[in-house]
Amino acid sequence: MENKSNIRIGFSDFSKKLYADNKSKILEELNASENDWNNPKWQLKNRISDVGEILKYVNLPEEEIETIKKVSDKYRFAITPYYFSLIDFNNPKCPIKLQSIPDIKELDEGGLLDPMNEKDSNPSGKITRRYPNKLIINVTNACPMYCRHCQRRRLIGNFDKNTSKEYIDESIDFIKDHNTIREVLVTGGDSLLLSNNRLENLFNRLSNIEHVEVIRVGTRTLATLPFRIDDELAILLRKYRVQLSTQFNHACEITPEAVKAIDTLVDHGILVRNQMVLLHNVNDNKYCVQKTNEELHKYRVIPYYLFHPKDVKSTKHFYVDISKGLEIMKHLEGRTSGMCKPTYVYNSPGGLGKVPLVPVENIEFTENGYKFTTWENKTIIRDYK
Repeated sequence: MENKSNIRIGFSDFSKKLYADNKSKILEELNASENDWNNPKWQLKNRISDVGEILKYVNLPEEEIETIKKVSDKYRFAITPYYFSLIDFNNPKCPIKLQSIPDIKELDEGGLLDPMNEKDSNPSGKITRRYPNKLIINVTNACPMYCRHCQRRRLIGNFDKNTSKEYIDESIDFIKDHNTIREVLVTGGDSLLLSNNRLENLFNRLSNIEHVEVIRVGTRTLATLPFRIDDELAILLRKYRVQLSTQFNHACEITPEAVKAIDTLVDHGILVRNQMVLLHNVNDNKYCVQKTNEELHKYRVIPYYLFHPKDVKSTKHFYVDISKGLEIMKHLEGRTSGMCKPTYVYNSPGGLGKVPLVPVENIEFTENGYKFTTWENKTIIRDYK
């Protein structure tokens, strides 16, 4: 029977054993220590980025080997040893595998390279601006792991590259010259792959702009490279009151290592919010979304957005119909805490902004008032007074 208890979580005995076994294989193969494993620089240096490296740890069918070779020739992949260790290769629908290992469906050319039209929303430097009061600065194309559903896969290229000082300067000058901007999101790529020194320089410059009230960073390191999060980084974020937006898409990504990273941030007073992407076969299941957000809530992360998947080129296999997302949101009503309910949003094509999506059958306008339907399908009628 389908229910929450069947959803794999990162703290289950199965997940812990899987992680320990895979980790042991990698450490032995690389002649590495526990200290190496916990070092984010070691993790990045030893990312798994070709099928030959995968085959050191697991046997794959010849067809899958050829698929990975063919797809990775066109679309780069890289996976930290940590995130790779969470993959259950015995399960073809393992949510970790689906998000990280190239799939033959990526050769379907459907979709758009830049569905959000970030190119034409770039007034200066490396800015994306869709709203009058907030904008994005893209500081790097690098990520610990390149998600197969990435909305910016067009920027990944073949090499990791941080945004130049010239572009950063142009971006800062633009923000200074536009006093309607109160919020800046520093993202990429993954913004936390910048060094602490580079981050501090950027945060300091932004915080000295009087009309900038909120600085946020976008990062998936909590899920893919939790060892990047330490006291030094948390103190830096706290110093500039930086808020953090992350992305956990499945409860099995919320591991003891990830929670240690979360605790480090939250214990230093950093606000952490999650932006889940709804993905076919990964999490397009009402019990999965419920369980993932309840796990986040348990560990003091705010479930903020449930993003409808974007029409990104070569990611059509992750597409979910909006009716499915609305069904999931309807299920959450009354079955979980209000703190565990994200806002379901659709990013309008062409950079026209987010549209909240909510089930509409909960309220009906009548001749004399309103008719409400509760989560138990009970009816309440309220007349105009």
